[in-house]
Amino acid sequence: MHGKYSPGSSIMNDDKLSLLHRYLDGAITPEELGQLENLLRSSADARATLRSLATIDAKWQQIVADDAIGTPTKRESVSRITKRPIPLWLTLSALAASLIFGAFGWFRTPEQQAAQVERGIARVIRVEGQSSVGKDGIVASGTELYPGDELVMPKGLIELAFRETGVHVIATAPLKLMLDSDQRVSLLEGQVKLVVPPQGVGFVVDTAQRKFVDLGTSFVVSASASGSEVLVLDGEISVSAHHDTPADLMHEGDFARFDQKGDLKSQGQLEDDLTRAIPELSLLSTNPGAGSLQGMILGYDGSNEIENHVPWKDFIARGLSPLIQSGFRDRDCLEAFKQGKQLSFRGIAGAFHQFPEHAGLTPYALEGGWVKWYHGRVVPPRSGRYRFWGYADNHLLVAIDGKPVFEGSRRNSSFKELGIPRSNNPAYPCLVASAGFARSDWIDLEHEPVQLDVMFGEISGNGTTGLLLVEREGEQYEETFWGQPKWPIFLTAKPSVEESAEFERLLNHLEPRIMGAFSVSEEAIWKVADEATPE
Repeated sequence: MHGKYSPGSSIMNDDKLSLLHRYLDGAITPEELGQLENLLRSSADARATLRSLATIDAKWQQIVADDAIGTPTKRESVSRITKRPIPLWLTLSALAASLIFGAFGWFRTPEQQAAQVERGIARVIRVEGQSSVGKDGIVASGTELYPGDELVMPKGLIELAFRETGVHVIATAPLKLMLDSDQRVSLLEGQVKLVVPPQGVGFVVDTAQRKFVDLGTSFVVSASASGSEVLVLDGEISVSAHHDTPADLMHEGDFARFDQKGDLKSQGQLEDDLTRAIPELSLLSTNPGAGSLQGMILGYDGSNEIENHVPWKDFIARGLSPLIQSGFRDRDCLEAFKQGKQLSFRGIAGAFHQFPEHAGLTPYALEGGWVKWYHGRVVPPRSGRYRFWGYADNHLLVAIDGKPVFEGSRRNSSFKELGIPRSNNPAYPCLVASAGFARSDWIDLEHEPVQLDVMFGEISGNGTTGLLLVEREGEQYEETFWGQPKWPIFLTAKPSVEESAEFERLLNHLEPRIMGAFSVSEEAIWKVADEATPE
């Protein structure tokens, strides 16, 4: 009989191994994923075991890739192929077969082992601008990178992934980045954003001032002649000086700045610094007109006792689940909530500071969170296929004709339990999600009225951030410096002159500072049905 799962124990029992296997199989549940993260943070044995298992998985996938495209040679530019994760049972079967046929490197002849060395520790996914490495010249998509390689880029960006740990890196110029090993990089100049999966826990970013060690997270590190900065987007990291000193932990939302001598200059919470610096649309959202998509803000009455003993437990999204599951027809669950003023949809973009106060919801139970719900009939601009892009801290959901089609929430939102199809795009950086921009599946629509429901809100607190964009298949969009198309912001009415100026101000902030962007297009407006004129 298996013992009770205990993340604090360093002994790798059957339960813990099963948890690692379920992750690699892609069969892990959200609850088990939380257990896995706790286990990896507390157990070096678990981290080593997962890296070992993931390495076996990566070796098998590489054999499959080599069969398809041939083994790449040093600095050779090869085409990218899309590979599905190999289930663990197949991986272990392949490993068993390798014990007989000598399929993997440790059973190969010296000549075969030499060929294995030609595969680097990381591969370049994308280059915008011109980048060089060592003395071997220009780096391109598909270039293999090796221990000791130094990437140099005067301007532009480079995106790469580490082969055996799955660590994903986007780096921007001016850049000097040394790849020390498959577990460590040294950032001499520039900015890197890292998304680290569980098997990459323990990955290190060194700067001249500090050593940053991942504990299962996404974070951004910047380095220059004046010092270094770190911002934790998700999870936590440890931070220490290069000599033997105790490490400090930094958590989601924390940032720190160190001068060139390594002295701490400033630190704090993201909400109090960077998020607060994101512009907020100052125009009123509580004056709906005849052609406006209307909505309401919902929260728990301040007299209610919210048993929020678990940090960031999501009460409000769970409370709204019956409404969503009924196709937004059964509104009995709304009786549990307090409502603020009637709202007018102005798009979801930027920050929403103290929004419950602006919308007349206060006083309310702060720890219970709040959600804006907009609903009505709208007409897509033209017939065709559409998909939504965006992200939110914490809740973002779009439904058409009662069916949820897009979920762009942060991972702690209960909206994720609805099983809405979603693709994450870490190559497109954004402020509040390690997974980058979320994307829906394509949706076939006619130029006819559809029922639209949009939910956006916060698990706990007053302020939040978000961005909701929409793409039409076949349209061409200008791209940002980071390679993200500037999809139009989702709007249901033509913005006024004042609103256009506000959007421009927000855009000018997002693109250079947070690497997020959008466009404002009258041709992309989904007009409220009463205002729309069918073809």
